[in-house]
Amino acid sequence: MTDLYAVRVLAIDPPARRVQLRVTVVYYDSGEHQPLPDDASFYLRLFQGGPLGKAITREQYADEAWVDANTRWYVADVERIVARNVPFTGEVERRLSEWLEGIDGGFPWEDGKKFHEMDPGSAAHMRRSESVRVGADYDVVVTDSRWIEHLAVGDWWRTTSYPTRADRLLAGDAGAVPDLRNPVAVLKTFGRDVKHGRLAFSDDSRFLAVTGEHGELVVYDTADWRECLRTGHGFPSPWLMWVPGEPVVTVRDQEEPGRQFAYDAVSGAPVEAGSPQTGHVRSLTGRYRTGDAPGPAVALLSGTDGPRVVSVGEVAGKGAVDSYEGVAFCADESRMFVARGARVYVMDPVDGRTLDVIANDGVPVQSLRVSPGGDYLAITGKRVHDLTIRRVSDHQVVTQDSIGSRRYPLWGVTTTWSPDGRRLAAGLTTLNRDGEVTGAEIRVLPVGLPTTRPTHLPVTRSVTP
Repeated sequence: MTDLYAVRVLAIDPPARRVQLRVTVVYYDSGEHQPLPDDASFYLRLFQGGPLGKAITREQYADEAWVDANTRWYVADVERIVARNVPFTGEVERRLSEWLEGIDGGFPWEDGKKFHEMDPGSAAHMRRSESVRVGADYDVVVTDSRWIEHLAVGDWWRTTSYPTRADRLLAGDAGAVPDLRNPVAVLKTFGRDVKHGRLAFSDDSRFLAVTGEHGELVVYDTADWRECLRTGHGFPSPWLMWVPGEPVVTVRDQEEPGRQFAYDAVSGAPVEAGSPQTGHVRSLTGRYRTGDAPGPAVALLSGTDGPRVVSVGEVAGKGAVDSYEGVAFCADESRMFVARGARVYVMDPVDGRTLDVIANDGVPVQSLRVSPGGDYLAITGKRVHDLTIRRVSDHQVVTQDSIGSRRYPLWGVTTTWSPDGRRLAAGLTTLNRDGEVTGAEIRVLPVGLPTTRPTHLPVTRSVTP
C-alpha cells in the first residue's frame, strides 16, 4: 500500500496517557491531499504496532465499522494544536512542487534512527520536508498508558493508516444516541422488490406505519413487531399521517387531495378520521404542518438565503414550495429543522427566523429527522451510503454508519424518530445499475450506545471513553 502520512513523536507523558505527535501528509494527487487526521480512528490504527496490535486482530483493524464503533474504548481524545499549510492554496502547492522537484525533495524513509540521533543534514531535510507539506501537531490521550508504551520521543515513521469516522461522544450523549449498527428489528415489509414510501410512528410510539410504492399500508405494533394492519389502495400516496393523539393512521389519494382513508391501528378497521390530516409533515400536536396544509400552518419558500417560514395565506399564488423531504419539528414545537441542499436550517416556526445553520459536510440532505428534544439530527445524504447522527449544539457528527450497498446506489432512505425517543426507524431501498430494486427493508435502531467497555474487548486499567 502507498504511504499516506509520516508521524513523529514530539512528547510523551505515560502517567497522563498523553502523546504529542506531528503528522505530515506525504501522499498528494492532482492538487489534492489526504485529509488532516483529526478523527480518533486514525490513531487507533496508528498504534497497532504496539500492545494494541496484540489486543486487536488484523481483521478488526481492517473492518472500518468495527474501528469506528470501538475506537472510543482506546483513544479518549484528539486535539489539533497547530496546522501547517492549511488551506492548501496555489502558493502552498507551488512551494511543495519546487521542493519535490529538487534533488532531496522526497520525504525521508525510516533508517532506524530517532530524530535526535540523525546527522544534522538529515534532520534539516526532515524539518524542511515537514514544513512544506500539509500537516499538524496533535495531543492524543489514550485510555490506558499501555497503548503508547512502545513510543519514545524522536520516533518517526511513514504509515498507511487513515482516518474514518469514529464515534465521538460527549458526556451525556450515549443514552440519547441511536445505535446504528445493531438493529432490534429488521422488517421485510413488502419483500425485496417493492420500494418503501413513508414511515411514521404514532404519537404514543406504540405503532409504526409504513407505505409502499403501490399503495400498500402496513402498521406494526412496536412491542413485538407483529403486523396489526395490512391493506392497499391501488395508488401510491405521498401522504402518511397519524391523527394527533390517536391511534388512527391516514393516507390520502395522490390525485384527489381531499380523499382520505383512515384506519384504527388497534382494531385494524377503517374509521372516519374527522378533519383531513393535511400536509406532509406535522409537529407533535399538529399546530404546524408543511406542504399543502391550510389554516394555522406553515409553508416553505425558496430564497437566496435559504428557506423561510410563512403562513400559507401569505404565499397563496406566489410559488411556494409545497414539499420538503427534509423537515422536522422538535417535540415542544419551538424549532423547525429544514434541509435544503447540504445545509439544515434551524428555524422558529412562529415568525420564520433562522436561528442556526448546520452544514452537512457538503453532502446534500436526502432525509432529515430530529430527536424529540431537538438535540440530535438523523441525516441521510444523497448518493452517500451513510446514516449520520449530528449534534445540534455544536454541529458535530456523533456517530455514523454505512447502510445499504456500497456497490449499487441507494434509491432512497426514509427515517422517522419515535416520539418517546427510544427508536429510530430507517427504511432503505437499493437499486442495481439497471434501476431494478435489489433490496428493501426497514431497520429499527435502538436509542442508547454502550457506556461501559464491552467485556469481549481487552481489559484496560483506566478507561475514559
